[in-house]
Amino acid sequence: MRFLKNIIFLIILILFPLKITAQDANLSAEQIIADIYEQLAEEAEMEIDFTSFYDDLMALAENPINLNNTNKDELDKLAFLSDVQIDNILHYLYRNTPVQTIYELQLIDGLDMTDIQRILHFVHLGDAIQKKEKLDIKQIFKYGKNELHFRLDRGLELREGYRFLPETDEKAVEANSKKYLGDPFYNHLKYRFRYRDKVQFGITTEKDPGEQFWGKHNKGYDFYSAFFELKNVGRLKTLVLGDFRANFGQGLVVRTDFSMGKSAYVMQVTPRSTGLKKFSSTAEYDIFRGAGATINLGKLDVTAFYSRKRIDADTDTINGTFSSLTQTGIHRTLKDLEKKNTVLQQAIGGNATFTHQWFQVGTTAFYNHFDHSLQPRSANYNQFYFCGQEQWAASVNYRARWQKINFFGETAITDKSALATLNGMNFNPTSRVSLVALHRYFSKEYDVLFARTFSESSRVNNETGFYLGAEVRPIKYWKISAYVDSYRFPWAKFGIDVPSIGKDYLVQVDYFPKRNINMYWRFKLEEKARNFTDTVSTMSVVTNQTKWQARYLLNYTFGRFSFRNQLDANGFQHTPKQATYGFSALQDVAYDFKKFPLSINARFQVFDAQNYNNRIYVYERDVLYAFSVPMNYGLGSRYYLNLRYDLGESLSFWLKFAQTVYADGRTSQSSGNEEIPGNRKTDFRFLLRWKF
Repeated sequence: MRFLKNIIFLIILILFPLKITAQDANLSAEQIIADIYEQLAEEAEMEIDFTSFYDDLMALAENPINLNNTNKDELDKLAFLSDVQIDNILHYLYRNTPVQTIYELQLIDGLDMTDIQRILHFVHLGDAIQKKEKLDIKQIFKYGKNELHFRLDRGLELREGYRFLPETDEKAVEANSKKYLGDPFYNHLKYRFRYRDKVQFGITTEKDPGEQFWGKHNKGYDFYSAFFELKNVGRLKTLVLGDFRANFGQGLVVRTDFSMGKSAYVMQVTPRSTGLKKFSSTAEYDIFRGAGATINLGKLDVTAFYSRKRIDADTDTINGTFSSLTQTGIHRTLKDLEKKNTVLQQAIGGNATFTHQWFQVGTTAFYNHFDHSLQPRSANYNQFYFCGQEQWAASVNYRARWQKINFFGETAITDKSALATLNGMNFNPTSRVSLVALHRYFSKEYDVLFARTFSESSRVNNETGFYLGAEVRPIKYWKISAYVDSYRFPWAKFGIDVPSIGKDYLVQVDYFPKRNINMYWRFKLEEKARNFTDTVSTMSVVTNQTKWQARYLLNYTFGRFSFRNQLDANGFQHTPKQATYGFSALQDVAYDFKKFPLSINARFQVFDAQNYNNRIYVYERDVLYAFSVPMNYGLGSRYYLNLRYDLGESLSFWLKFAQTVYADGRTSQSSGNEEIPGNRKTDFRFLLRWKF
C-alpha cells in the first residue's frame, strides 16, 4: 500500500507542478553536458566513455571559441549542434565577420533560443585576426592550470566474492581460490595540466573493486595511463604521446571515441571529433599507446600514428591463439590475472584530408597486428568475424555542401576485399525544418577491430539500413523531433539464428516556453527478431518481437530550487498472446545555496519492471567525471543524495549516497562473486578536486 501511495504522490507532482515564475538563470556548462549525455546514454543502453567529450566542452567553457576566428574543427566540439547548424554558422561568419554583437546569432538559420543559450557558454567575440602565439616555457608553467582528482567508491553490502571460507578441506581451498584478491574499494587518482588549448599532459591510475592493490599478485594500481598533447604550433596541428585516441571519417576504419548514434538528437548521426586527441579516461580498452602527429600543409592535413600495447585475452600459449579479447579491464580473480596483458597488439595508421571552402575529402589507412592468432570459437553467427594475426583496412571519406544540402560519406575496404559504405545528406529547406537521410551497407565479411559508426549493433558488420530524421519547429517554443530506421541483417547474429529485419521509430515533442521551464514527451518503438524458445519446441524459434517506450519529463526552477519530474513506461510483446510492462516515476530536487558554497541534489524513484525485457535505464547525477545510467529491474525504489562543497576556488568535494530497495520478495541479488544478500544495494562515492 505504501508503494502504491508513493506512485500516486509522484504522479500528482508530475501532472500538477507548482506555479513557476520566470527566471533569468541559464543552464550551466555542466548541466548542458549532463543533458547531452542523458539523451545518448539512455538510448544506447550501454556504458559510454564520455570523458573526452566532457573534457572538450569544459575546456571550451574555460577558453571559449572566438567566433570571429574559428573553424569547423572547433565548432564540431559543440555536440548539441547539428552539422547543418554548424555549416550555417560558418556560412554566416564567412559573410559577416567580424561579428559585432553576440545577438547576431539570432540571425542564423536553424538556431532557436535554446541553441543560442547553450552556445553562449562556449563562445566569445574576439579579434578577427589573431597574432600567432609563440610557446614560451616560462609562460606555460606560470599560467598553466593544474588539477588533481582523488575518487573513492564503495558498495556497502559485502558481496560473495569477499566472503572467504575456513580452509578446512580441499573444496574450501578451491572455492577461496575463485574469490576476489583485493578489497571492495574503487579508487582512482588523476593529475592534469593544461595551458590554454596548446599544451596538456596528465597521469591516471585506477584500481577497480576486488583488485589487489598491494600483495602477492599485484603491487600498486592495476591500471596506469599517461598522455601528452601539443596543439597548433606552427605547422604542427597535433602531437600526441602516450595514450591517445584516433578518429577519422565516419568511423568505418578507425574510431576510438563514442559515436552519437540514434538518439533524440535526431540530426546528429555522424561522428564529430576527428584526428588525434589525448586519452584521459579510466577505460582500459579502445585506446592507442605510442605516438602520433598531424601536420598542416595549407588545405591539407597529414596524420600518422603508431601504437604498441599489451591487451587482455584468453590466450592458448601452446597453440599461440586466443578466442576473444577481454575489454572489462577488471582483474579481480586469479582467472582474470591469467588473461592480463597476454597479447601484444601493434597498430599503424595514417590519414590525409584536403579541406576546401565547400568540400572536404580524405583517405585513411590502418594496419593491425597481434603476436597471437585470433581464432573465435566456432558458431554460426561469427563465421565471418575477423580471425588471424593481421588486418589491413583503408577508406575514402568526403563532405560537401551545395546550397542548402550537405553530403557526407565514407567507403572502406579490407585486405580480404570486404566492403562497407555509409552515405547521407542533411537538408535545411527553411530555418524551421531540418532533414537528414543516411544509408549504410556493411557486408557480412567486413569486420574491422577499431571501427565504430552509426549502426544498429555495436559491431560494424553484417548490416544494411536506411535512416530518416526530421526536426521541425512549427511554432514558437515547440520542437518536434522524429526518426525512422529500417535495417536488415543478411546473416545470423548473436541471439538471432537466421537473417532478420528490424525497424525503430522515435517521436519527441519539446516545449520550452521560458528559460526556467522545459518539458518533453517521447515515444519510441522497436520491432526486431529474436530467438524465442518455449517449453514445446526442441530448438530455437525466431519471432518478431516489439518493444515500446514512453517518457514524460518536466524540468523547472523556482528561485534557487531546481525540480525534475519524470514518468517512464514500456511494454514488451514476447508473442502475440504474451506481453509484459514496466513503469518508473521519479522526483528530483536540487538546491544551490547563495551564501554558502554548497549544492545539493536528491532523487526518489519507484519502479516496477519485473521482466528483464522491461528494464528501464534512467540517467542520474553523480560526482565529477562519473556518468551514471543504472538499470532498474524488478519491483522497488531508489533514492540518492549528492553533495558538492567548494572550499574556496581551489578545493572542491563531491559526495554521493545511493540505495536501491527491492520490494519483490527477493532475498539476494546478482549471482556468483557479485551476489549480495538481502534486498538492498547501497553505493557510496567520494571525489576530491584540487586546482592549483
